[in-house]
Amino acid sequence: MGLPRVTVDSVRSRLPKRSPVGIGAIIAGTLNQDPATLNTDWFGTMLMHGLLLWHKRGIWEVRPFAQAWLDHHLQRTEVAPYSGNRSRPVAAGGIPITTYVGHYGLSSPCYEMALQFGDRRAREICLDIARIILHQSARNRFGMVAHDDDAEFAIPDSCYFVVTALMIAYRLDPQAGQIFRDQALYQLRMYTDRFLIKETGLAKTVLLKEGLGQTYWTRATGWLLWAITGVLRHLEPSHPDFGGIIEDLKALAGGIARVQDSKGGLRVLLDDPSTPLETTGTAMCALGLHESVRCGWLPSLFAGAAGRAWDFVQRNITDAGEIRQAYTGWAVPAEKRVVSIDERKMGWIPGFILCVANEMGGS
Repeated sequence: MGLPRVTVDSVRSRLPKRSPVGIGAIIAGTLNQDPATLNTDWFGTMLMHGLLLWHKRGIWEVRPFAQAWLDHHLQRTEVAPYSGNRSRPVAAGGIPITTYVGHYGLSSPCYEMALQFGDRRAREICLDIARIILHQSARNRFGMVAHDDDAEFAIPDSCYFVVTALMIAYRLDPQAGQIFRDQALYQLRMYTDRFLIKETGLAKTVLLKEGLGQTYWTRATGWLLWAITGVLRHLEPSHPDFGGIIEDLKALAGGIARVQDSKGGLRVLLDDPSTPLETTGTAMCALGLHESVRCGWLPSLFAGAAGRAWDFVQRNITDAGEIRQAYTGWAVPAEKRVVSIDERKMGWIPGFILCVANEMGGS
């Protein structure tokens, strides 16, 4: 039996009043796709994660969609097609993935399925991904988990996918998972010490063989912010590393607030006013700052920066669910100052927006 057809009006009727109209269109449009079209790379898993957050807000149609998606990938014998860097094939709870960090994002939707639905298969996938990171992933000369098996660079994106997956496994199995927590803390410290420039409060785009790059790409700062909150979300405040992470978070938040445009947005290259304001990196910072204030990790004065960032993002979501002013390149082109805006559709973009709208949407 096929999944029920979902109408935009039905979804919108259940959204918080303050949610952008386009959020309903994103949710309904995704739920009316074949679940198999969402892959196990972060292009698919970020979107699935966003949907599952909205399931908790009453969009019940997400559950059968998510279960059909998981069933499909558990039946696959090869890695689902993806556009990221090639890496070694491995299996996480029976799902074929690779040691490319974009596949570690599979932990986030599976964590929600384990919590919300009690899905033991999803729980085992999360634990297996943490084991893969711990025992099978490549490392660079600093011991940082590599972007992929052959990467000659490091980027904050990798830190986010690695530490989030490790902390999820710790949360699911806190006693046996202490080794996952300790590795997450090590990885976060290695990445933060190298990428967060305390003088600017911003994260560098890339670490190359010859050293740090020259630019401050907006999503590099967003990824490092999300890596920090991904650890704090599951770390006990009594842990000896907690205070130091909070100090790094404050430095990063201060840097973001200093470069925020009067319109609320952040630029593709944060310190370069000649580059355009950009939606996805601004959305990442809106979420990270808002959650940090809500959880008491940051003082309330940063709520204003989060709200202004979200206002900017909302202005770039059409009623039909299209997201405008999105940078569609990645770290290496950004370091080369290649500015590519709205050049192609990518599943992670609406996934970002669903996650941020859930955090910012209120009741």
